[in-house]
Amino acid sequence: MASKTGFLRKTSPYMREPKAKVERMMRDVLIALAPITIFSIYKFQFTAVWIILVAVISMTGTELLYYKLKKEPFTMKNGSALVTALIFALILPDITPLWIVFLGGVFGMYFGKLVFGGLGANIFNVAGFARVFIVMSFGSFMLFNVDSIAGATALGMVKASPFDMSILQSFSLWDMLTGIQEPGSMGEISALLILLGGIYLFCRRSLDWRIPVSYIGTVLVLSSIAALVVGADMTYPLFTILSGGIMFGAIFMATDPVTSPVTGPGRIYYGFGLGVITYFIRVFGALPEGVVFAIIIMNMFVPALDYYKWANSVFTRRSKLVFSVVVLLTVGLLMIGVWPA
Repeated sequence: MASKTGFLRKTSPYMREPKAKVERMMRDVLIALAPITIFSIYKFQFTAVWIILVAVISMTGTELLYYKLKKEPFTMKNGSALVTALIFALILPDITPLWIVFLGGVFGMYFGKLVFGGLGANIFNVAGFARVFIVMSFGSFMLFNVDSIAGATALGMVKASPFDMSILQSFSLWDMLTGIQEPGSMGEISALLILLGGIYLFCRRSLDWRIPVSYIGTVLVLSSIAALVVGADMTYPLFTILSGGIMFGAIFMATDPVTSPVTGPGRIYYGFGLGVITYFIRVFGALPEGVVFAIIIMNMFVPALDYYKWANSVFTRRSKLVFSVVVLLTVGLLMIGVWPA
């Protein structure tokens, strides 16, 4: 939190409003997630209900047991465990086995949050940490057993040929926007409902626009440049934004006040890094999606972005110059990587 004399160092999460409380922010997030959750239950029926219940039980139960064993007070009042569990459930495919959901919830809550000291001390987004654990531990099962049954997702189909417009045209941008016919993780399929939740959080001042705008904007610019280089249709950037978990990750995960930077410029850098890593994983990496990996990777750089000796509450001439050079180098690397042979 910046001041004229420097930085006031305090325990996270950092609030935009001094009088704001964690409980209020968590309540706002739950309200923003409500349309997505209801739509997920409507589309996936009792499967979604069971996954959400198991995620909530495993994560809140782990936190409750942890504090009981330590003989410290525990309360569900702040809602942080419930929000984390709901986000974790919504970033899972609809037929993820319940035992995997349970293990991911327990591991993510304990090793992603509690071992660091609980709320405000964790360095990783807990839901993202749990999702990465599932992918790394049960990757072959998730890729072959789950995805093959759930149906081909947009990202899975285009992974081998990211700029093949004949494949891209088989997916409707309208379906991706609404989620009506779009397969994928339960809470990531309707960009419209995600955007609605983001607008609510912004109006409630529970969300800073810098991270989601810089994140989504970076992916949009990079994908547009790639489309121009390879001669792809300019609907490709829209496909990139609407497919997968970029919208959900940008609004509900990357903006986590505990694991995101404090300053305005730091949040711009953070969103830019998220966008670069996500898009590069999609185009050059082995996995079709890179949102949760990008979030976990950038979480590790937040202490450096917030380091008081060089962090500023406004852009300086030097920071603008350095950032511009980084952007140009990133664009250059992208153009070299996608340039037709």
